[in-house]
Amino acid sequence: MDQLPVIQREHFIQRLCQAVEEARAEETHLGLMLIDLTNLARINHFHGYEAGDQLLKAAYGELLELSKLPDSVFRLGSHRFAFILPDLGNPAYIALAMNRVHRSLQTELREDSEVLGVDVKIGLGINRQGNLDAMTMLAQAEASLSHVKLGGVLRIEDVLAEDGSEPLQKPLEQSLTEALQDNAFELHYQPKVELATGTLRSAEALLRWQSPEGEFVSPELIVQWAESAGRSYELTKWLVHKTLRQLREWQDTLDIGLALNIPATLAGDPDLPALIQDAIAIWGVIPDRLTVELTESAFIEDKQSGYDNLLKLNKLGINISIDDFGTGYSSLSYFKQIPATELKIDKSFVDSMLVDTQDMELVKIIINIAHQFGLKVVGEGVEDKESLHSLRALGCDIVQGYYVSKPLPRNEFEAWATNWKGFPQ
Repeated sequence: MDQLPVIQREHFIQRLCQAVEEARAEETHLGLMLIDLTNLARINHFHGYEAGDQLLKAAYGELLELSKLPDSVFRLGSHRFAFILPDLGNPAYIALAMNRVHRSLQTELREDSEVLGVDVKIGLGINRQGNLDAMTMLAQAEASLSHVKLGGVLRIEDVLAEDGSEPLQKPLEQSLTEALQDNAFELHYQPKVELATGTLRSAEALLRWQSPEGEFVSPELIVQWAESAGRSYELTKWLVHKTLRQLREWQDTLDIGLALNIPATLAGDPDLPALIQDAIAIWGVIPDRLTVELTESAFIEDKQSGYDNLLKLNKLGINISIDDFGTGYSSLSYFKQIPATELKIDKSFVDSMLVDTQDMELVKIIINIAHQFGLKVVGEGVEDKESLHSLRALGCDIVQGYYVSKPLPRNEFEAWATNWKGFPQ
């Protein structure tokens, strides 16, 4: 296959609805597989876009070969495919189809020893005689894939449960679902302070959640759950509105901006600019008070769509920040096109620069390159006075880290901001 398969979400939904109607009319069983190449972003980082694109082409071609039916295989996202299986004589046959797909993809996508192997995860949905509507069936398959991606074992007997509508959810996944529905997540705020003057310029809004059992769950796990459960957009919508609502409340009392993180998988989502634009209008926030932070992988995942979205956000007056710079597959030729206003040096470089002269040189180079492109530079993870002084000497613009302040709940952040007098002399 020569061309990279296009993303066909709308066509897939139309075809799934049609397949459900056919199954209902003919009283046959319908299956759905969601297939995720979970480490494709990592392959892109280490081996370049071309290697990742070749794997996507190979996966799509192999799925088409296995299906041999028109309108049954679709690319749904940067590294996710859907496979519709109509007219299953027995619902249990989906297990045979899943095993065949998994075996075939692992064989077809096995690369030479210098390229990372592909990690294939599969979720299943079963629709007996078309009794479920298309979106319920899709939610069943999404929950199944989420269960597998979070380390669960896919039990066919669970998928074949008589009602076919209960999602395969572990207690944590169920709690996260309820937390999103009940608006139970919180935001904490970590200051970003200008090095030259010690002035508080902005803060980063960071997701926080405490489970019903009292355990603090890491933001990374929450984001991973949202992605694997198909709820990234819903979670991001909550985050955008919560951040902008808080920014509006502070607009008359705190002269600061706020930054929020957008998942890499949504960087190219065509609905992202409208989501943020609508939220700005609803909360009446000055656009340049908002910074959208995206990791390097966000630009690598879906280059053209991500770039188009960044241009739209930039035209709205929103600031763009490149987060965790230097940890991914950095491409200066692409980097120079990104309409960013800020670059954040990853904490790993800041941590080691005082003991590793090469990392110190890398930090210096990153700062110089960023300034050449007119970007402000943020040093992340500043945890001691020596790191702060070194970043200042290298020309870094802004610092963020525990030496300044840990992330704080709203009331504590407001008190901190009121009492902040700048760096000690």
